[in-house]
Amino acid sequence: MRVKKELRDIYMATEAPPELGAAVDGALGRARASRERARRRARIFARTTAPLAAACAVFILLLNTVPTFAAAMQELPVVGGLCRVLTIDSYHREDGASVVDVQLPAIDAGENGWTEEVNELIRQTVDAEVADSEQRAREYYEAYTATGGDPEEYIPMRVRVDYEVYCAEEGVLSFAVIKTESSASVYSSFHYYNYDPRSGGALTPEDLLGADWRQRAGEAVEHGLAALPEDERAMLWDDADIGAAIESSSSFYVDGEGRVVLVFDKYTLGAGALGRLEFPLG
Repeated sequence: MRVKKELRDIYMATEAPPELGAAVDGALGRARASRERARRRARIFARTTAPLAAACAVFILLLNTVPTFAAAMQELPVVGGLCRVLTIDSYHREDGASVVDVQLPAIDAGENGWTEEVNELIRQTVDAEVADSEQRAREYYEAYTATGGDPEEYIPMRVRVDYEVYCAEEGVLSFAVIKTESSASVYSSFHYYNYDPRSGGALTPEDLLGADWRQRAGEAVEHGLAALPEDERAMLWDDADIGAAIESSSSFYVDGEGRVVLVFDKYTLGAGALGRLEFPLG
């Protein structure tokens, strides 16, 4: 303790050199100038980056809170940089009978006006599909309550409409609008759209495969059916007419490899348990 007191007394008695004040004043002045420059840089940086930061914040907020925006900002297929399929409307509604979720797609081809009619067709198709499901859901609900069922225990029908893009290349835009209806069982309907994005013309298998496409389709279907597992082949109709099924079916899409894929609805070639059957050509 005595040593510490002596050291303190020596420290307090020591006079500061005359030049120290100037040095300290100069250092303080330089520090103040440095802080002022830093503040100016900060203000400039804030003015420059604030709009960008705000935009980024809004972008992230939209991605996390707005389903339509998030869906639209996913990896959108683009054809030649000019044509894409994107979500233009998204909605949810429910009542005691049904719960409905819809992602409505549309084709965006920039200034190319051919998409207007197709997009209106898509909207009308989706509206009709949803109305059909909601009507069926109301009928199920009314039948349930009319026979003494407790409305509080009723499980509403779930209806979902979405879309899937299969191919988006220079000469082909292929996608489907898909409705899934879930209640006691699950039912799905597919509406396929195949277009040449350069002209807006609807594509057919003959456009894509040539005049002999039916022969190629018949061979592909026969090969695909033969490759089914034995228990699934047992569910095929014995009198299934492949040629007639191909002729009457207009359902197809173009996959990511550019192949035409024929689609046959349930019960076309076999029992409903087989589901939809698809056969790639090429």
